[in-house]
Amino acid sequence: MPKPAEKFDAESVRTSWDEAADPYAEGQAAGRDYYRYEFFGPAQVALCGDVREMRLLDVGCGNGYFAREMAKRGARVTGVDISPRMIARAMQYESVEARGIDYHVMDAAMLPAGFPAQSFDMATSCLALQDMPQVVKVLSGVHALLRQGGRFVASITHPCTDTPLRAWERDAAGNKRWLCIDRYFDCGPLQFSWSGWGADFTTEAMHATLEQWVGWILAAGYELRALKEPCPTAEALRSHPDLEDAARVPYYLFFDLVKPDGGFHEATDNAPHSRRR
Repeated sequence: MPKPAEKFDAESVRTSWDEAADPYAEGQAAGRDYYRYEFFGPAQVALCGDVREMRLLDVGCGNGYFAREMAKRGARVTGVDISPRMIARAMQYESVEARGIDYHVMDAAMLPAGFPAQSFDMATSCLALQDMPQVVKVLSGVHALLRQGGRFVASITHPCTDTPLRAWERDAAGNKRWLCIDRYFDCGPLQFSWSGWGADFTTEAMHATLEQWVGWILAAGYELRALKEPCPTAEALRSHPDLEDAARVPYYLFFDLVKPDGGFHEATDNAPHSRRR
């Protein structure tokens, strides 16, 4: 169960993901991250569609999983992430796979700095926006970097089920009966503990309501083309039966956004503040 984060700013996020980078990558290599590789990752790739020859910005790229998926499909990818160690890990993959991805260590809240306006055809973010303390600035910065008609395809943990209080009720045999959620409206940064990745680590993320997310998106100037709630495929369920819980309730939420004009929208940073419980 997460607990309120004592600190949630660029420095704390950078430190947390620097410390997480090695066990996270090693856990992925050991097959620990099959939710990403066999469930929501492929679903987001499919939502992006044909990206051949597109200039694509991957926001919060981490160790480069989604950047590589886009590069494999012919996009000319630039990846940005706040964690130097995560970028170092991404570049280790890059040296092996030779995808030609241009990686940058930077706080995505600083965008559009460092890039010409309207220099990308598309932007993506794979399960990273909720980890960013200034997500409103990130949305506006990405908007400024997209050409007119450019898309931003982003995934987050589902705000309706990834709540501050969340636990599966189980029967006597340990089988999951139903998901108990509470404190949906208690918005603010939370600290999450990770185990089973070779070494334990903690990270911070922001819980906000669905209403807030949609409000921030519209205030930044995007049109909402679609919302998607991915469900594991039959093949994924055969390979990993414990994905069954994600076939019962939505764990992730995808935003398919488009920039309808060339204007830059300066959204108000009204991110929720932590309320201690």
